[in-house]
Amino acid sequence: MGTLSFGQLPLIAKVAVGIAFYDAWWSIEEFVIDRYGLWRYMPYYRVSDPCVWDLAVALLIAVGLWRLARQRGTTASTTQRA
Repeated sequence: MGTLSFGQLPLIAKVAVGIAFYDAWWSIEEFVIDRYGLWRYMPYYRVSDPCVWDLAVALLIAVGLWRLARQRGTTASTTQRA
C-alpha cells in the first residue's frame, strides 16, 4: 500500500481538512484573542461576530488547500523498489 498525496484524496477528505483548519482558527480566536482582549489591537475585528479576519483566514486556508491539491507528488506506488 502506497502513500497518497493530498491531491489524490477524495473531495470530502479535502473539505474535512479545511474545516479542521478553520476550527483551529476559531479556537484560537475564542480562547486567546477574545479571552485576553487581543482584539483591541486588531483593526476591523468584531468580538463574537464574523469579521474581515475570519474572511482572510478562510481565504488563506482555501488557497493553501487548493495549492496542495494541485501539486502532483510522487507516491510510493509509482516509485520502483529494488
